[in-house]
Amino acid sequence: MRLLENITTLRKKIDEIDEKFVLLLKDRMELCKRIGKIKKEEGLAVKDLRREDEVYLHIMSKALEYGLDPQKVEAIFKQIVALGVSVQGAE
Repeated sequence: MRLLENITTLRKKIDEIDEKFVLLLKDRMELCKRIGKIKKEEGLAVKDLRREDEVYLHIMSKALEYGLDPQKVEAIFKQIVALGVSVQGAE
């Protein structure tokens, strides 16, 4: 029974972290919308491959620093960046 309680407690903590992820994602998308508006006003392209590369290099470096698999973290961030690009283009 104690094992199940430990698993339940740990899963609750994971759920709390997941909620924080979603809130941070919401904040990131709000910033992306603002960037999209500026890009539209200035006639700039929504997609910025140089910036995307900067994001991936930075995030992969942080992944290594924290003992995570950089390729797997990059794959996650490719989805996050794609969502941000779609939000920018929606304005």
